[in-house]
Amino acid sequence: MVYKKVYSNSWKLIKSNLHLIIFGLFVSILGFMQEIKILINIDKVETDFISTNIVQWLSILAKFATENLSWAAFASYMIFFLFAAIALVVSISSQGALIHSVSGNKKTGKTSSFKKCLQAGVEKFWPLLGMNVLNSLISVFFIIIVIEPIVYFLSASYVGELLYLLISIVTFFLLLPLAVVLSFVTRYGAAYIVLKNQKLTTAFVNAWILFKINWLVTIENAILLILFSMVYSLLLSGAIAVALVPLLVLSILLSFINPIAFSIIFSVGIIAAIIILILGISLYGAYYNLVWANFFVELTAPGKSHPKIHKIAKKHLPKLAK
Repeated sequence: MVYKKVYSNSWKLIKSNLHLIIFGLFVSILGFMQEIKILINIDKVETDFISTNIVQWLSILAKFATENLSWAAFASYMIFFLFAAIALVVSISSQGALIHSVSGNKKTGKTSSFKKCLQAGVEKFWPLLGMNVLNSLISVFFIIIVIEPIVYFLSASYVGELLYLLISIVTFFLLLPLAVVLSFVTRYGAAYIVLKNQKLTTAFVNAWILFKINWLVTIENAILLILFSMVYSLLLSGAIAVALVPLLVLSILLSFINPIAFSIIFSVGIIAAIIILILGISLYGAYYNLVWANFFVELTAPGKSHPKIHKIAKKHLPKLAK
């Protein structure tokens, strides 16, 4: 099955190339599963890293143009802009590095070195940034500007049963799925940019065609990743609890004997929990992006084999699963 191959290959890549975890840490800044969050939080859109920075940078530029800022305020805004820009470059380049890593040796599981992966990500920074900005505009601003006002309008006023039904159908069965679909398309587009060396516009068009042909397995893979994420979150929480709870209990017991020992053990417990959390997020960030990149490779490979759900749909609904 294609899923078994994709998920196992992604794990093998990480085991054979531990430097990918470093990229996973930085790419986690961009966030995960934005297309699923659209469906879950339609009434409360959460901005991602890029959309938040776009809003803040526009706000800063507006302040520069309209306000007479002191040198201290100007310096603080410039420092914020610099750190945000560095974080953006590192996170986008890490995304490109992870996508590039799936083009390594399939037999040995070895990929390019840390330096070569990073270089590949940096070289594709601008088109990848464009694809991510497009994704943010679609998944965040589109929801805020278009869908949220419609939802508020429907909940706050009486427009008649027929009009209410028509607006609801358009919103939940056309506009909302469109935002989710385009979010998947930009994910494939990033892979086209890095692995197929395509320009932004060409990559987006080809990504749309790829999704249109493989929409069913794309959604199925997203659902599998949701289930995986739930299990992983439980395991990560359990690991943190195993590391933290015994140390906290010991520190409380020692607090009656030696306050200094209490402070030391308590600090060690907190540091251990933070380290486990960072490693857990880094591992998840690398694995999540590798799964999508490997999934793209399988979908675009010659003589690809579809999962069972696609074959069933093609048999019974051939027009929907070409």
